[in-house]
Amino acid sequence: MESLFILALVSGVILLVGYPLINPARYRAANERAAPRHYDDLYSARENAFEALRDLQFEYATGKLSTADYEQLQARYQVQAADIMRQIDALEPDGARANVPRACPRCHAALSAQDKFCVKCGAKL
Repeated sequence: MESLFILALVSGVILLVGYPLINPARYRAANERAAPRHYDDLYSARENAFEALRDLQFEYATGKLSTADYEQLQARYQVQAADIMRQIDALEPDGARANVPRACPRCHAALSAQDKFCVKCGAKL
């Protein structure tokens, strides 16, 4: 009796873990539905890079950075921002998603591009 229980448990685990291998079309469809999250990650990374450039410019204007440090960091952040923008363009070359408003994944409240937390439910974005 105990061996039947162990056999059933092992069979269940193998089926659960091996299911994507048995049905790859369904697994691929689930990943395609999750793709919009990648857009949000890229847009957030783009905003972070732009914010870093603005902060860097402010630090240089106040005299906290030398010219050499400023130019080195500015070049690094510009390359990073350009790479992120290239990734966004590669995912959607026509730019159709640029006009789509952001929404909270938990409560679906409208968000602005700068929001790091939902204004309605407080969820971290």
